[in-house]
Amino acid sequence: MISEIRGQIYDFFHSNEACQNFFYKPQNEEKYVAYYTSMYLLADTTESLSAHRATGFSKNPLRAYLEFWGIMQAIIIQQDSICELYESVKGKKLDTKELTSWMKLRFLRNTCAGHPVKRNRPKSKPQTRTFMGRNFGGYKKITYEKWEKPESVNDYSEPLKNISHPEVKLDELISSYEKEAVQKLQHILEAMKTRWPNT
Repeated sequence: MISEIRGQIYDFFHSNEACQNFFYKPQNEEKYVAYYTSMYLLADTTESLSAHRATGFSKNPLRAYLEFWGIMQAIIIQQDSICELYESVKGKKLDTKELTSWMKLRFLRNTCAGHPVKRNRPKSKPQTRTFMGRNFGGYKKITYEKWEKPESVNDYSEPLKNISHPEVKLDELISSYEKEAVQKLQHILEAMKTRWPNT
């Protein structure tokens, strides 16, 4: 679990004088701030996500809608924190391209936002418009509506032909992502132990 490996990183830092001395040097202030800010954000997002998954979404659709976006944003903050932590310890950026579930969650959040920023979309992919209905589902399965721009003018002939309702097993996707996140946090801990071995 993310909370467990985060706790191990925390304990290592506070029990290793060489590690602390590195981060406390004035020239490493930015790295230290990245480290401790990431650790706080990891704790907050992990605990909040865990608590919400245990209780589920509100039965009030308007409240559930806001909860969904809170969940999505918390995951993005968590991911960004892991990236910052990785860079502050290892000195290089984390490559997330091979993290399938990690990337799927980011794509889901950006897609469900409704109007993807056109300049960031590859020209090879069609423009889409989406929205989350008020009764989108829950952790077991969420559904959203997606319109995809037709390839040609002839494809406009049939109304609503270009609208679909993708389904996502949110709980499964988050669990799969967490395994990837734990793996990267373990790499961070291993790097700390290699760089600042306990003597």
